[in-house]
Amino acid sequence: MKRKLFAITMAAVLLLAGCGGGGKAANGAVGGTPSSSAPSGGNYLPDYENGWSMDSAEAAPGEPMPEPDVPESGAQTSSVYQNPRAKLIRRAELSIQTEQFDESREALNTLVASCEGYFENSSEYGGSRRDVNASRRGEYTVRVPAEKYDQFLSQTGELGYVTNKNENSEDIGERYYDTEARLKTQRTKQERLLALLEKAETMEDIIALESALSDVEYQIEQYSSELNRYDALIGFSIFNVYLNEVNRVTQEVGGTAPLGQRMAAGFQSSLRGLGQGCQNFLIWLSYNVFLVVILAAVAVVAMIIGKRELKKLRKQNGPDNKTE
Repeated sequence: MKRKLFAITMAAVLLLAGCGGGGKAANGAVGGTPSSSAPSGGNYLPDYENGWSMDSAEAAPGEPMPEPDVPESGAQTSSVYQNPRAKLIRRAELSIQTEQFDESREALNTLVASCEGYFENSSEYGGSRRDVNASRRGEYTVRVPAEKYDQFLSQTGELGYVTNKNENSEDIGERYYDTEARLKTQRTKQERLLALLEKAETMEDIIALESALSDVEYQIEQYSSELNRYDALIGFSIFNVYLNEVNRVTQEVGGTAPLGQRMAAGFQSSLRGLGQGCQNFLIWLSYNVFLVVILAAVAVVAMIIGKRELKKLRKQNGPDNKTE
């Protein structure tokens, strides 16, 4: 009985002090950050049967806060990629040349489907009515389940000639487990604030508790969204595939090859360049045949007129030359 009277007396004193001095707002959801949405005097909550106050929502007596769920220090596996505790985001970038763009694109679609992945982005350029002479190229961002990473990567050689391949991995385990621990802390705090709210009797206490609960729920939503984003990045690997259409796949002879082999490859490359240049000229001529005919006709007329004028000049200058 004395304890309850003491608590009621202290409550009245603190409430009067908070109202008269424009007391500070209630503590926020994370790390005691002040919250401007709580009313004046919100720092105090009455001591109920268990002797809890606003600070007791952070940690109740005799009840430890949850520890971060991190891997054991001695737990190591032979491969970090096979470690179920590892939190890795795996990415790869591939540049592929192909002489058959349509077939390679269909093969890519089939490969993505067989690996249970999906296209996050897909863009194709060239080959349109306005750019019919341009070689086509495609840029694709593919998401593939993490367990299908090696399968997808090993089969990309079937799409064409891989000219460039770049792989990287990012370990986000520290951030992941830290966010997970913070989420558990906020959920524990939410449960304790709800228990205090059930015992609240005054309107000031109810408003302060509801404000604190609002902050906690906001933090829970933020941490939950962050964990969901991490899970999506970890669960699905990212592949950036660049598909380029070429007339001939470039498989040049290396610098360590014998001299004769490199010279033969050079002559072959020159012949292919000459043949390709002739083809390009004929294609250009077919698209501009009327312009060429008109220019040729203008040139012929100009030559005829020039010859006539030259003859006239010779006739006019002929007698003068004889007289001299």
